[in-house]
Amino acid sequence: MMLGTSAVMAAPPPPVVVTTDAERFIVSGEGNTVTGLRRAPVRYTSVSELYAAVQLPDPLPAGVRVVRGTPPQVIDYVWCVTEEGVLVVGQQVRTADSGSGQYVFTTGDIKRAYPALEATVPWTWIVDIPLGREVALTLEVRAMSEGWPVRAVRVAPSVTP
Repeated sequence: MMLGTSAVMAAPPPPVVVTTDAERFIVSGEGNTVTGLRRAPVRYTSVSELYAAVQLPDPLPAGVRVVRGTPPQVIDYVWCVTEEGVLVVGQQVRTADSGSGQYVFTTGDIKRAYPALEATVPWTWIVDIPLGREVALTLEVRAMSEGWPVRAVRVAPSVTP
C-alpha cells in the first residue's frame, strides 16, 4: 500500500488592480492600496520648507497616499520642486494605534530627491513607490509648466510585477 503525499500549494496572490480616471488613480495589490491625484499640487519650492511641513503632526494635502495592510500604516507623499528642477518627495507616516485603532503620526521626513530626466521640458521624473514585496509601482511625474516655480504635476502610474 502506498501512502500519497500531498503538497500544499499556496494560492497565487490576487492580481494587481490599476484604476485610473481623469482625476485619480488607484493601485491595489498585496494587501496595499496606493491612491493619487492625476493632477497634483506642488506646495513647496524649497527642501527646508518641505522638511519643516512634514515634521508637523498635522496632515498635509497629499499627492499620493499609500495604505498598508501590514503593518497598518498610512503614508502620505507631498511634492517639492526646487529651482534646479529636482523633485523632492516628503512623507508623513501614520501608524494604527493598537488601542484606539486610530492612525497616529509616527514620523515625517524626506523620502527621496529625484533629478529631472535629461533633455525633457517640461521636467519629468520617475518615482518609485513600493506597493509590495513582489510589485513595483513607478510614477511618471511631469511638471505642468515649463519653468520654475512648478505649482502642479501630472502623475501617471505604471506597475511592474
